[in-house]
Amino acid sequence: MLGKGLTGRVVVPSDSQYEQARQGYNKAINKYPAAIVYCLDYCDVANAILWSREQGVELRVRSGGHDYEGYSIGTCSLVIDTSPLNGIKINLADNTVNVQAGTRLLSLYEYLYKFGYTFPGGTCPTVAISGLVLGGGIGLSTRYLGLTADSLLEANMIDFAGRRLTANCCCNSELFWALKGAGGGNFGVVTDYKFKLKKVDGITVIQLRWDDNRAARNSFLQVWQGWLPHLDRRLSLFGGIYKEGAWVNAFFYGPPEEARQILQPLLNIPGLTLSNIAYVPFIEAVKIIGAMYPKREAFQAAGRFVQRHFSQAELEQILGIMDKAPSDRNSSIRVYSLGGAVRDIGAAETAFTYRQANYIIAIASAWEETDAAEAHREWVKAGFDYIYTITRGSYINFPYSQTPHYQQAYYGSNLRRLQCVKQTYDPYNLFRFPQSIELPL
Repeated sequence: MLGKGLTGRVVVPSDSQYEQARQGYNKAINKYPAAIVYCLDYCDVANAILWSREQGVELRVRSGGHDYEGYSIGTCSLVIDTSPLNGIKINLADNTVNVQAGTRLLSLYEYLYKFGYTFPGGTCPTVAISGLVLGGGIGLSTRYLGLTADSLLEANMIDFAGRRLTANCCCNSELFWALKGAGGGNFGVVTDYKFKLKKVDGITVIQLRWDDNRAARNSFLQVWQGWLPHLDRRLSLFGGIYKEGAWVNAFFYGPPEEARQILQPLLNIPGLTLSNIAYVPFIEAVKIIGAMYPKREAFQAAGRFVQRHFSQAELEQILGIMDKAPSDRNSSIRVYSLGGAVRDIGAAETAFTYRQANYIIAIASAWEETDAAEAHREWVKAGFDYIYTITRGSYINFPYSQTPHYQQAYYGSNLRRLQCVKQTYDPYNLFRFPQSIELPL
């Protein structure tokens, strides 16, 4: 009987809350799991794993439900949902924090800021910590503080046998290595994390816009790629272009006067329609950027690592792709800065291998009407097919189902070692999903 042996709050298709429970952040994902188990403690997680094995029901692992391709849910699957596990416990004596898997970023930021700490997380306030850190984790503090995974000191995971394993640099060290960039749903269910912290007061938040300004798009891409490699590591930026303009959001861990000097190459691009450069409390900066995200939307997106300068011809190709977008505002080509502290760690020291990349380039498109979906998906696919030829490696937290040779694309030179970790910690391949790490042949 469905649900026997499961503990926690179990939602099945006949329940009134099922329709809402099966939905994730991406409204374009439409899957129908056999059951969703909201785990209230670690025993609920272990019981769900064992039930899945006994019943032969495929399982998926979900924390915040923001996976671009919806891999954290599946039709006819058992979804282990860790969102109720959202406790935070700080240790002021050693500047560390223990965070449970379902904790949302805004809640974490708010809690830590009460004690004067920053955190190298992402920008979307409703993302859960698990999905972020297990893929590496980028945000507007990345160049200064490193990836989210670079602050990770320890993690606890429930494995295929229902055992709770502690992973750190001394215990289950290979698993710990793998969790820092390749851990999302591949080896077990990670239930909680321990991070090191850094104190902060205020930072400079930056918002630049060039609306209704096609000329700014080309100038932005040119300036971006020439300026970024030598950029002050205290500055991290997300930006992009759309049909009619360009934008930048950034954090600078320093005063606004200094930020303006560093930003001068961007500020010199004609036609700025917004130039907000303000020194604010860290939590206010987080909320300013977080407010730009919708609660949910239907979209398709994919991201690749950029290792080199693009030629003028290549930039013109990118602009040509943008000109063919199905939406004036909701289709974009985005860039996410890397470098700085990301390069302080070697490519083999964590599972996140693309440490030397200059930035991530992503192509994304969102729509409101269901009958528009195909046009947006086709545009993303055509754009991705070109961007794929001029980049090397894909970012696992921006997964795309059409990525060729996905394991090599996501993990590069670390793939073989990750497959060995998979063999050790998930020998029966219980934790599998489209684009999961496969067992070695």
